[in-house]
Formats: sequence, structure tokens, C-alpha cells
Amino acid sequence: MNSRTRHLTAGLVLLAAACTAMPTPTKPRLAGEPSFGFDGMDRSVAPGDDFYLHANGAWQASTPIPADRPWFGVTQQMQDSASERVRAIVAEAARVPGSKIGDLYASFTDEATVARRGITPVVPWLQAIASATDHEALAVVMAQLARHDIGGLFGVSVGTDDREPQRNILTLRQAGLGLPDREFYLSDEPAPTATRTAYLDYLAAMLALAGEADGAARARAVLAFETALARAHWTAVDSRDAVRTYNKRTPAELERLAPGFPWYRYLSAMGIEDQANLLVAQPSALTGEAEAYRRTPLPVLQDYVRLRVLTSYSRHLSPPFEATRFAFYGRVLAGTPEPLPRWRRGVMLVGNYLGDLVGQAYVARHFPPAAEAQVRELVADLIAALDDSLARAAWMTPQTRDRARAKLAQTRVKIGYPSEWIDYAGLEIVRDDLVGNVARANAFHFARMVARLGTPPDPEAWLSPVTVPNAYASASANEIIFPAAVLQPPLFDPSADPASNYAGIGAMIGHELSHLFDDQGRKYDAEGRLGDWWTAEDERGFQAREAALVAQYDGYEPVPGQRVQGALTVGENIADLAGLELALAAYHRSLGGGGATIGGFTPEQRFFLGWARAWRAKYRDDALRTLLLSDTHAPGRERSWTVRNLDAWYAAFAVRPGDRLYLPPSQRVCFWGAAPTSP
Repeated sequence: MNSRTRHLTAGLVLLAAACTAMPTPTKPRLAGEPSFGFDGMDRSVAPGDDFYLHANGAWQASTPIPADRPWFGVTQQMQDSASERVRAIVAEAARVPGSKIGDLYASFTDEATVARRGITPVVPWLQAIASATDHEALAVVMAQLARHDIGGLFGVSVGTDDREPQRNILTLRQAGLGLPDREFYLSDEPAPTATRTAYLDYLAAMLALAGEADGAARARAVLAFETALARAHWTAVDSRDAVRTYNKRTPAELERLAPGFPWYRYLSAMGIEDQANLLVAQPSALTGEAEAYRRTPLPVLQDYVRLRVLTSYSRHLSPPFEATRFAFYGRVLAGTPEPLPRWRRGVMLVGNYLGDLVGQAYVARHFPPAAEAQVRELVADLIAALDDSLARAAWMTPQTRDRARAKLAQTRVKIGYPSEWIDYAGLEIVRDDLVGNVARANAFHFARMVARLGTPPDPEAWLSPVTVPNAYASASANEIIFPAAVLQPPLFDPSADPASNYAGIGAMIGHELSHLFDDQGRKYDAEGRLGDWWTAEDERGFQAREAALVAQYDGYEPVPGQRVQGALTVGENIADLAGLELALAAYHRSLGGGGATIGGFTPEQRFFLGWARAWRAKYRDDALRTLLLSDTHAPGRERSWTVRNLDAWYAAFAVRPGDRLYLPPSQRVCFWGAAPTSP
């Protein structure tokens, strides 16, 4: 038994009393409930044996994974809906001469021009790589390529200084791998070993397409270099730690930390100069990467950078490059038989690079003020539920409880769309120049990022296009953001049964709020400053719950021989559990002590079924194995099983000892106190 699980039993006993705290309903019951849909259930599966299949078994059995997807579920359903809407916007823009949206989309869908140009659009970059006469010159080329989103050894970003949140600062992170995670290079298990063999074939094929000879031997040398980088990398678990990854250095200190790499020239070539300080996320990794760079022969490094160019831009080159990339990253890593249709990829391209132009039209058409008002009411319910839960969290000391509530009171909530849109006037888009458009768009966004250095963070900034159905939280900004595209069925429907909305978008709101108080978010105070504001007693109480949840997810084995990594996914698992607790508490508040039975299902049963339906997902085996090695989220089925920690679920479905998902009350984990067992 390791140190993480040694105190599991004591921690679980601590949790039992808090999980039955009963917030007082304060709002009248919502009226006008329409029928709740029960399609997709498999009632032959007992809720306590597999609640996911009980709620979704018929859907799981009858829903195929489309040939162009590695997995399919609610997220893809919403993305498909958003893509269809964006497609209509793009089609209209294409009829307007000089429209950036229309011209960018046209440059992608003009397959004849793309095929005719072959590798020509990236030849100047390949020539610059070949012309580099030493390691220092090649580092300058890598820096110049980074402006165009061609990854090199290090990740470069500009964001809030976690300990001085009034200013933006440069952060350097470990990077440089062509495979998703270090474990793909270092593990001797059969699946990663087979992946490495396929990756070698991919590297050799790309070199051959670029006209390079002896591709197999050169691919082996590149893989050896990337393996050296992987050995230096921190694990994904260690890289999640907000305190360990905050390491402020001067440029001179960076030179001493990671000798063998020309840091001054590298940063200068990116347009990043005269920085008094910067952040180094994984110091020992940068040391190891710089050393690997220093001792690797220049021709190998040149091949490495060539392959970074080809991998990054192969989707925008002629069909052989695109097909070779998909054969590895699509089929091998994700098990996907076919690529997405070109129109869908074009829509995604436009949304990524011209997100605010598309977003303005999207919001005007698909996010009415009434929907925004209803979402804000849900947010208010969830914030009230969390405040009530914090006030009642008996395991917290008054000092920490008060500061946590103060942080919540200062949390910003952004819904739908930004108050200010990006101005793309300085971005040139040419109708028949796909690679040039992508390169210029990347440089445009890179320049905007660099311009933020040393300035105060913009409180109105958004980090993701409003057409992407993905909510998120920022601990350093103490905010949660819900783009318009995520505020759609099946997670949110203004006319749906409130049970569905509270279980869907309500639980997502609770999830994002809880990220501000999860294992890393709790380390940030009300101003978004990274610091130690918890008492030692409170920290022990939180960590007991955290360890219990890690152990719970470590026990799940979605595919034979490969388990969920509890320590890697713990932040998301905490947010799922706490978000579900809060959503149920908010739902009870909305019912005001009432609630009708619909279709034979009580309000709480409908709520929990809605939660499980929100996690509908089918995975290809290769995709699932890749996700289990590298993703901070557990698979959908295991996420739906979060219900086994809530007393109310046991009462709603009469779950008893002997059922597969049953947990004794002392082993049920909760953070802020669950909802009551009856409204």
C-alpha cells in the first residue's frame, strides 16, 4: 500500500457525516415541465450494477461510431450541431467578395490547387532548416517556425503570473514529442511498443514524401532523440501540480539551468526580448532537453525539425501528406477508419483561426437573450448551492471556510460570448493560398500573444471560440466560461424538463465552479494568486477526500489490462463529483419541496438519469487506450459512476449491498456536502 492510500479508511470515515447535509430549499418549483425522454435505457440492467448501462444501454447497443470518429457521444453530437450552424454561416460569407471567412474556407476546399502545389508551400521552411550550419542557427529557425505553430522542443505561452496576477508573463514548458505522452516512448507494454513501430514507419514515410533518402535509418535516429526528450519529461501527474510548476527564473538563470541551448537567440527570434523574468514549468525537463539537443548531431536535429514542419502542416498539403498523417494519427492512435469530410475540417479550420468573426454571427443566430437569462439563473442557483455547501462544510475551519466563500463571491462568470471581439483587420487571407493563410493566421495569433507580455491580464479575454462546445475554468483569473456552443441540447434546452437541465448544464456549471476548488484550483485565492491560504487541518481534510477518490478511480479497468489513472484524472473527478453534488442541491432548491413524477420516474431519478445520459460515449479500443495513457479525464462510463458517492442516488434507485456499484456509507466520497435524500 503506497502513501497515497494508506490513510484511505480514516479519510472515508471523515466524509460520511458531511455527505448528508441538507440545504434548505429557497425557490419556488419551476413550472411547465414537459415530458422527460427515457429513450436509450436498458431497464434489464439494475441501476446498482451499472448505472451507465441502465441509463444508456439501448443507446450503447444501437449507436454506431461513425467511420470518421475515434469515439462518439454527447460532445460530438453538440460539435456536429455547432459545425452545421457554422457551415451555413461560412456558405453565406463565401458569397461576399473579399470575406475573410469565405476566402479561408475556399482555400481549404480548393482541393485541386492544394494537390497541384504539393510540398511547394513549405519548401522555404525546409530550405531554412537545411541551411542551418550549427545548433544555434537551427534553434533560431525553430523559433521562427514557432510563430507559425510548428512545435519545437519547448512550449511557449503568455499568461497570468500565478503569484503576481496583475501581470502577464512568459512560460516555457517541456514539449517536443510526436507521440501523445512520454509513456509511449518508455513503456515496454505491447500497445505502446506497437505504436512506436508504427510511428517509425510514419516518420520514414514523411521523409520519403519530402524527397529525403534513407528514411528508415533517419527515422530511427529521430525516434532516439525524442526518446531522450521523453526521459527528461515530467510525468503528466507531476505536470499538473500548480506549485511544482511555478518556477520563476531570469534569462541568465535559464542559461545556467539548461546549458547547451542558445536561449537568448531563441527568444529573440520569437520577438521575445528584455524579459526580466519568465516561468519554467518543469526545470529538470528543460535541463534534460537542452542536453539532448546539445549532444545530438545536427543532421538528426534537422530531420527532427523537418518532421515537425511536415506533421504540423501535412493537413494543408497535397493528399499523400494528408493521408500519411491520418494513417498514423487517425488510424493507429485512434483506430479511426476514415478522416472527417473535407467540409467539416474546413469549418473547424475557419472556426479556429477566425473564431470571433464566426462567433459574432453564431451568437446573433443561435443564442437568444432568453436562453442567456435562463443560463444565468442556473448559474445563480449553482453558486448559491456552493456557497451554502461551503458554509455547511463541517470539516473546514471557520478561517478557511470564510476565505473560500469570499473567493466564490469574487468569481467571474462569462456566458455565451465575449464583450469585445478580436479585430482581424491586420490578417491577410488569400483565396488560393491555404498554407500561407494558416501560417499568417498562426503568426497573427502568436503576435497577439507576445503583445500581452508585461501587461495586465484582460479580464474580458476568452481563451476559446464561442463555437466550440467546451466550458472551462481559470483559477488564475478566478472565472468560469461557458461558450454559446455548449449551451445547447442535450446539455441545455430551455423547454426541457428541469431535471435534464440541472443534470446536464447545471452539473457542468458545478463542475467548472468546482475546478476553482479542486486539488489545484484550491491553491489560488480570490484574486487568482497562487498561495497557501488553507490551514494545515483543512488541507489534511481535503487530501483525505482526494486520496479516496484517487483510489476509487484506480479500481476502474475500462479495457483489459489498462486502468484509469486516479492521480492523473483526480482534478476532473473532483469536479465531476462536486459538480454533481451542487447540481442536485440546486435542483432541490428549484423544486422548493415539490416535484412531479413523470413517466413513473421521480424528480431525483430523472436527475440522475439525465446525468448518466450526459456521459454517453462509445470509444474505439485504440482511442480509449490512448486516452487512458494521456488524458486527464476518465471515460464517460466511469464518469457517470460518480453517482455511487451520493446518498440520494442510493435512495432514488433502492441500491443495496451486493449491487456492483454499492459503496458502504463510510466509503462514499464527497467534498462540499451532497444534496438531501429527498426534496
